Amino acid sequence: MAAMGQDREADRIRDYFERQHPEWHRWPRARAFIVEERRRLLWKAGRLAERASSELTVCDVGCGDGSDLAFWRSQGVKEERLAGTELIPSRGAVARRRLPLAQIADVDGTSLPFADNQFALTSASLVLSVIREDDARAALFSEMWRITRPGGVVAVYDFRVKRPENDQVVALTGRRIAALGHPLAYRWLAAPFLPVLDMLLALPWPIPAVSVVLPRTHAVWIWCKRYPPTTT
Repeated sequence: MAAMGQDREADRIRDYFERQHPEWHRWPRARAFIVEERRRLLWKAGRLAERASSELTVCDVGCGDGSDLAFWRSQGVKEERLAGTELIPSRGAVARRRLPLAQIADVDGTSLPFADNQFALTSASLVLSVIREDDARAALFSEMWRITRPGGVVAVYDFRVKRPENDQVVALTGRRIAALGHPLAYRWLAAPFLPVLDMLLALPWPIPAVSVVLPRTHAVWIWCKRYPPTTT
């Protein structure tokens, strides 16, 4: 019965991402801004992870068409040190064409097909919020923790608030973050309120100082996987 429930949940998530939602195409200037902001914050998380690794290795859980992995490649991370998972096979196929040397895996649940302690940075962007069941969300996070090496970093970019009418996702509240079972190291607020940000970006003067005071709807949560204690 649990497997049947997991299959239904995977089908729901596929349907959600495969449908063309009108709001995904609104406010294009603001959306471009927050994609750049997200990648900048994930790069900051990667710098934390580099302390434990001579060369950064990255796994993007829910990698979609591989655009974020391509960003890592553009920043000098070797393609063969990149990996990702994707629930929608057509998107995974695009990612594999874009990054033929990366390890891109199709998945059908919360298990991740990678070895323990494999990556310096394991990230998920707009993934945990689409899992409505707390147990399933915790199971996926546990897998992300498992494949992250000691000294590495787990980074989650997601909603801290959401539109009330969207019942397909949940906000990652403090309770839901705590339920993931590991102590949080950092939380960085992100994503200025899209409609206002889009309007400001259309103006002929710089907006960085203004954007700082806008409400933030997303965050990046950072967990640092500590080295196990040594024995003597």
